[in-house]
Amino acid sequence: MTGEGIVVSVSGTSAKVLIRKKSACSHDCSDCSACTAPTFETTVSNPLEAKVGDRVVIEGNTSKILGVSLLVYILPVFLLIVAAIVCDANSMGAASTALIFAVMLAIWIFVIRLSNKKFHTTNTIVGIIDAENKR
Repeated sequence: MTGEGIVVSVSGTSAKVLIRKKSACSHDCSDCSACTAPTFETTVSNPLEAKVGDRVVIEGNTSKILGVSLLVYILPVFLLIVAAIVCDANSMGAASTALIFAVMLAIWIFVIRLSNKKFHTTNTIVGIIDAENKR
């Protein structure tokens, strides 16, 4: 996964990069006002020694993003299906299914909190598009 941003500060081997999210429709948001394109800052590895004001390309680990997506979106659906199968096999009603699913979701939340650092992605500056100081 790649993106572009502007370096706003540098500290040792890392840099803070200001990134403007692109709109989903790829149009000028000021024209339609259907969405917003907010900005956010992220700390990235700076092996190319980019300077403040440089426009840079950053790259992140896509496999970690996919892992988080799996954990957040697919696992709850899988848990609901397992709860329904278990309750159906044991002739339990809808209330029992909901209770079992609630317990599974509590376990799921616990797992997400434990794995928060495992899925933390580290972005890296892989290119300088436009150097502020024209080095």
